[in-house]
Amino acid sequence: MHYKLYLKSRTSFSTRIRRGEQVMRFLKFLFAMVLIAFGILLVLNNVGLYDIKISNAWGYMYPLFFIVYGLVSLWKYLRKKGGGWMFSSFLIIFGTLLLLDRFQYISFGFWDVFQLWPLFIVYLGVSIINTRQGGWNQYLGGATYTKGSSHFSIGDYQQKQEWNLEPLNLRNLAGDFYLDLTKAYIPDKTTPIAIRSLAGDVTVLLPEHIDFRVDAAINAGEIIVLNDIADGINRNISYESENYPNASKKVDLFIRLKAGSIRVERI
Repeated sequence: MHYKLYLKSRTSFSTRIRRGEQVMRFLKFLFAMVLIAFGILLVLNNVGLYDIKISNAWGYMYPLFFIVYGLVSLWKYLRKKGGGWMFSSFLIIFGTLLLLDRFQYISFGFWDVFQLWPLFIVYLGVSIINTRQGGWNQYLGGATYTKGSSHFSIGDYQQKQEWNLEPLNLRNLAGDFYLDLTKAYIPDKTTPIAIRSLAGDVTVLLPEHIDFRVDAAINAGEIIVLNDIADGINRNISYESENYPNASKKVDLFIRLKAGSIRVERI
């Protein structure tokens, strides 16, 4: 009993340390962004391209945050080190429109962001056309995938009753996923499950005796895999249970979200 309490307190202490480190990294990144934006504004002012009053500097600085962060995220995506082209391009477009407004080329305020909703239709079309599954196939290795288990939808996807688990490839524009594998018949093989969504919450409940591995990434939000927690911007968690390599019955999870939360638990 005392040993279990010790492990629990030690885990919670480690979680607090990780959260503190994440906050410090975010503050460091924010400070760097402020310096970059302020430096760009001073250059524009000094070379006479635009007369910017220091008192109004913030109105010019925060659009640059979106642009710079979008470019950094896009660079990571192109180098296959994280990020996502949809999220990155949206930030770049949004920041550029705000900056053009500040230079009085167009009229576009912060709350005009809702006028950009047609971009999601564009992203949806590109996602449907882009049938490449490189990242998932590379992750799954020798696991088999059946074409009949691919689903695209708008809204919630739930599996709470007794059901037979088969390979799944789930895509959603917006909505929640809830998979209760404790009520599923899991075959004696590697079963892959891929989930992709722009916005929503993903919850996967696994039986204690089932080995699994997970590759989860999110652009903005929180990831919880057992006792591992990652929250903030461009977070990811990769986990593999101890007996996974030798297990015959196991589950592979590949989850990608733009915004929302991911939770994988054993019960």
